[in-house]
Amino acid sequence: MNSRAQRMSEALEALSTDDRDRLERLAALAGMRAEEIWPDVWRYGFDDTEESVQATIEADADIAAGRTIPNKKVMADMWRIVNSGQQKKKAG
Repeated sequence: MNSRAQRMSEALEALSTDDRDRLERLAALAGMRAEEIWPDVWRYGFDDTEESVQATIEADADIAAGRTIPNKKVMADMWRIVNSGQQKKKAG
C-alpha cells in the first residue's frame, strides 16, 4: 500500500513538462521551491493554489500600503461592543 507521501512524490515525478514549468513559475511567484508548494498543488490543484498565492500577494500589498485595520484595533472594538452589551444586559 502506497503512503500519501509516496503517492505525492510519484505524482510530482509524473508531471508533464508544461505542468512542471507551471509549478516552477507558481513556486517562484510564491517565493518557494517547487517541492515546497507541490503539496498544495497536489491537494487543491493548480488553479486554486494560484488563486491563493495571488490573494496572499494582494493582501500583503494592502497591509504594506496601510489599507487594512490592525488586529489590535479590531479586537479592542470587539471587546468594547461585547462589554457594552453586557452592561446593557445588567442594567435592563
